[in-house]
Amino acid sequence: MATSTIRIKKTCKWCRKEFEAQKTSTQFCSKRCAEHAYKERKRQEKKKQVETSEVERVAAGREKKLQDNQYLSVVESAQLLNRTRFGIYKLIYRGVLRAYRISGQWTVIKRADIDAMIEARPYERKPKASYLATDENGEAITEFYTTREIIEKFGVSNSWVFAQAKRHNIPKVYHRGKTLWSKEHCNRVFAAKPEPPKDEDWISYSDVRAEYNLTHDQIHNYVKYHGLRRKKVGKYTYILRSEIDAILRPPML
Repeated sequence: MATSTIRIKKTCKWCRKEFEAQKTSTQFCSKRCAEHAYKERKRQEKKKQVETSEVERVAAGREKKLQDNQYLSVVESAQLLNRTRFGIYKLIYRGVLRAYRISGQWTVIKRADIDAMIEARPYERKPKASYLATDENGEAITEFYTTREIIEKFGVSNSWVFAQAKRHNIPKVYHRGKTLWSKEHCNRVFAAKPEPPKDEDWISYSDVRAEYNLTHDQIHNYVKYHGLRRKKVGKYTYILRSEIDAILRPPML
């Protein structure tokens, strides 16, 4: 059978010399270079396999050590729970996970407190049907607002919705990951539009940092996550004291 007369100039992937190939798929100039490349590829595959096994062995040893430790740092707790440092601090600030601040740079978390946090929060399927909510007279509630609808209709913030719902005990249900609030109760609670905040109702970022011992980034995350209202005067940023208090101050018993 006749061979191709086409000659393609290529560079050998092993010895880097130029040669003329008859096919576009040819990668090596000779059988010797192809064999060398094959052996090198097998060596690299074996090396990668050994390195992967070593990494898994070290990780297993580190995990066993974390399982045996009674006291963990924030970083070790994050590794144990497969979370980030910031995720662990969020659990601490929310009061979900107990931690002990020994010094400014040393925070200790008991392994027993991690186990207690997990055991105290088993997964529970939230009710989906809206008719499970009842009013003060025991009658079924069938009309609801979403949180977003309340914010848009009454011009309030996300944190204010939850604060007033807790204060006035507004019936709520959960449906497909959303919180639904009784429309009748919301109309009664939010219908009276609050008066515009006065100057003394606002608190600056610096005062919030001093009063609650927070960093600037933590305040920014609270404002973004809870949708707090804010205003900027010159180079200073202010937020409403009532809204930040509703989030950070513990409820009065």
